[in-house]
Amino acid sequence: MGQIDDIAKTRRTVKLLPDQSLAGPGLSRETVEALLETAGFAPFHRACAPARCGDGAVEPWRVHALDKAGCVALIPRLGDLPKTPGKIVNMLAAADALLLVTWLPEEGREWSASDLNMEHIAATGAMIQTLLLAATEQGIGNYWSSGGVLAREAFDVLGIGTEEVLLGAIFLWPDAPDGVEAKPGKLRGQRSAPAHWTRWIEVPVS
Repeated sequence: MGQIDDIAKTRRTVKLLPDQSLAGPGLSRETVEALLETAGFAPFHRACAPARCGDGAVEPWRVHALDKAGCVALIPRLGDLPKTPGKIVNMLAAADALLLVTWLPEEGREWSASDLNMEHIAATGAMIQTLLLAATEQGIGNYWSSGGVLAREAFDVLGIGTEEVLLGAIFLWPDAPDGVEAKPGKLRGQRSAPAHWTRWIEVPVS
């Protein structure tokens, strides 16, 4: 196996949960944009519908990026939402950058019943995984969150259109300072070998 094998196996899900904003410059926009350029090579089967692609991009995903200053500035804005932001506030206080990755459902089609929309979700998931691996390769900590209140309640605050659906709030972390809680993912230790979820099929020879 090559380098990608090592990167995939060493990537870790970790949440940083400080009580106050961490000092530091955060990641430069150039660094984040380089990660996104790599992630943009993820496969997608169909272009998003022309009605949804007013910005000219054919990919079924969109990314709304906040740098460190933007993450800190967002925290007080979440206090006005009817739903409590919970741990999202702590994660924003720690983040060097936040990337909100959305996908664009086909208009007028029920996403859960549409194979085309399922392809859009799968493609966006592939883009996120590529992004996580690219960040890991650069030594940048990362966490794929469902987004909590960011998943819908904060769309107006962030200027995200209601035609988009959040698939992942990707937090990019600095190295955890001493005294800051770093919470690992819950399921890594429960992973099973491929033999547990793979079935080889023997097709009879006619």
